Amino acid sequence: MELAITLGIGGWLVLLAGALLFGVIAQFIGEARTGFEWLADAIAAALGAIIASEFIISARTFEPVWDGLAIVPALIGGLVLGIVVELATRYLTGGRYTTRPMAV
Repeated sequence: MELAITLGIGGWLVLLAGALLFGVIAQFIGEARTGFEWLADAIAAALGAIIASEFIISARTFEPVWDGLAIVPALIGGLVLGIVVELATRYLTGGRYTTRPMAV
């Protein structure tokens, strides 16, 4: 079995733009304690999208595919891994999703 990433330049640009958009949106939801939480979220979303689009072979037959990027599996994989990392980084750094005062 040969593993190869077959994304074109357009596929890479769409994948990276989507991952950065996810990271920036996640940074502005609630109260983040660090200024670089978006970076970890964006990296996780990009990795999830790559894994879902390229390494899950059955997803290659799932349309639509644009410049080598299976869009729906990449979107699902990016969101799943991105949300998991977002929840972990938010709670491990002491952030929260609400700006209301919490009861003691």
